[in-house]
Amino acid sequence: MILMILNERQYNVTKRNIAKFNETLNILKKQPSPEDTNEQLRRKYHIEAVEGQLETLNQEAKTYQQLKSGQTNVLVSSFESLPENLIKARIIRGWSQAQLAEKLNVRQQQVQKDEANLYANSSFVKLLRVKNALNLNITEEVTLQ
Repeated sequence: MILMILNERQYNVTKRNIAKFNETLNILKKQPSPEDTNEQLRRKYHIEAVEGQLETLNQEAKTYQQLKSGQTNVLVSSFESLPENLIKARIIRGWSQAQLAEKLNVRQQQVQKDEANLYANSSFVKLLRVKNALNLNITEEVTLQ
């Protein structure tokens, strides 16, 4: 499952988590290196784990910021990526989940649920309704393999 920030609330939570991870990383790096080899390895892997999570959070935040500012285009590289790209298109349009729900004449909670599940249980008709509400032009070549 692809992880991505879906709305401003999640973006704000991610920013707070980035700050917490940075603080934790600074504390870990300031601690003196243990004398025991096993403890040195534990400390090393702990720092690497925190750095890895921090990198992931920063990338998610950067992607969301790029989408919000219109610095990126939505490109559907495969049919499988359509759900993720519908979410990205909503963000690029500057619409909240509530605004999309209003366009679709459904509750905001339904859009939240659909997006959180990457439209996993959605019908093709629902995907088309979302595509049309977002005023998207989607083209893909269909070929036999």
